[in-house]
Amino acid sequence: MRKRLTVAALASAAMLLAPVAASAEETANPSDAGTTASDPDEIKPLQRVSAYVEPSVAYIGIEWSGYVFDRYNKQYLNNGNPFTFSMQCTGYVVNPDGYIATAGHCVDPKEVEATFFQAAAEWAIENNFYDGFWTAEELPELNNYQVRNSQERNGPDRTVTAAWGVSAGGVQTGKALPARVVKMQPFGQGDGAILKVEADNLNALPLSDEDLGVGSEIVALGYPASVDLVTDQTFSPSYKEGAISSEKTVSNGLLKVYEVSAAVSGGMSGGPTVNLEGEVVGFNSFKVNSAVETQQFNFIRPVDTVRELMADTGADNTLSEDTQNYRDGLDAFFDGDKTEAVEKLEAVVDSQPTFELASEYLAKAKDLPDPVDEGSGDDEGGNMGLILGIVGGVVVLALLLGGVLLAMSRRKKGGSPAPAGQYAPVPPAGGPAPTAPYVQGPPAPAPTPLPSGNVPPAPVAPPVPSTPAAPTGFVAPPPAPQAAAAPEAVVRPEDEAPTQTVTSPVVQDTTLFCSNCGTKGEPNQRFCKHCGTAL
Repeated sequence: MRKRLTVAALASAAMLLAPVAASAEETANPSDAGTTASDPDEIKPLQRVSAYVEPSVAYIGIEWSGYVFDRYNKQYLNNGNPFTFSMQCTGYVVNPDGYIATAGHCVDPKEVEATFFQAAAEWAIENNFYDGFWTAEELPELNNYQVRNSQERNGPDRTVTAAWGVSAGGVQTGKALPARVVKMQPFGQGDGAILKVEADNLNALPLSDEDLGVGSEIVALGYPASVDLVTDQTFSPSYKEGAISSEKTVSNGLLKVYEVSAAVSGGMSGGPTVNLEGEVVGFNSFKVNSAVETQQFNFIRPVDTVRELMADTGADNTLSEDTQNYRDGLDAFFDGDKTEAVEKLEAVVDSQPTFELASEYLAKAKDLPDPVDEGSGDDEGGNMGLILGIVGGVVVLALLLGGVLLAMSRRKKGGSPAPAGQYAPVPPAGGPAPTAPYVQGPPAPAPTPLPSGNVPPAPVAPPVPSTPAAPTGFVAPPPAPQAAAAPEAVVRPEDEAPTQTVTSPVVQDTTLFCSNCGTKGEPNQRFCKHCGTAL
């Protein structure tokens, strides 16, 4: 008896292939989230990815049929009838003329031989085909089985179809199109494949030039094997968020792979792994066999694998005009640009009336707020408000300065001119108070600098560093009667504080002046030495 040879990588690839007869699994469709049309900024990244990517993701169905020949007994098992089973994978459009990328192991006949051998062994045990004590697990290890197609050549017959979860590019939801394999790499040589369907104007996904690194955010898409698209017309791909966990190599260092934290279920093989802009950065390939490691480790292949295969087929990664308009319309919608979004999405709907997501987002775009008329936009309105505020501030300052000059003019008209060094009275609102506040006048020949917060007098000369102290021992004469003036206001443009009323501090002085001519008296002097008036 030959020893069983277990290869974890190949077994793990088979795990991403799964029979379609599995039980149903609930998958969330991000595009169905309750986001209203008027709040595109609140749409989550996963919903944006769904809008960009979903029209391009294809459900890949593979039907296998093969005859198992027992070379030792020289006869076919299953009474000469073929063994058949179904598999499913995921693909995505890479060229609008019907080119679809998927994983190589999804369509590689070598990957399913073991499934045929196991089915044949189980049939043989159940039908007592062999004498002896063989088990269904041991029979395939004898290496006596061979899978043949209907032409009696090595390898099973293969039928591949592609279908979409949403109507787009003229293809209705759930309609399966026959697909042929035009290029395929075995698992150990890159694990990529290119399929071709007879359709045009499909919605292709752009291949990214992004350099992936640990921590790069990604979303893995695919159809879990637990759901059958043909019987469930509302089915949509599953979206698994994650990030690049590490960069590894396989095939003796020849091929690069990325470990991802996104959970990848059976049936998602070949599905696109995209960035948050909806651009392909790789595709789902394999995970560690659960017999080797209970914790799931999922791996993707880099997008360069797809580029190499497309170069061999002569197809370029191009986007149709409708696809470009669709993506531009989504960009405008998510930016809140109603005019651009409606224009682009309407062009798509006019060209493809059955494009479901284009119609949905067109309706949402029409519910966006109308753009502001030219010349009255928010920015211009804000600038105009700023300009008006500045002009208003200048006017207020001019009025204040005019008030100061007017008040000084009135004080000069109301009494004799005060000589240099005299303290000019500033009456408060409502008339003179018993103790009137004063602002110290400028000593000759230069004016006195203002204390902080006082009302400035009209400038006559540069300020001096300090103010001389007033003599003591004299009482200042009462202010001359005059009309009351309102206190001056101080504007603080540096912090745009509201204007406030500030009165000058009271300056106490005992210096005596002649009430007739204004001459300053000396200490202990009782009569003016200039005009003789009693002091």
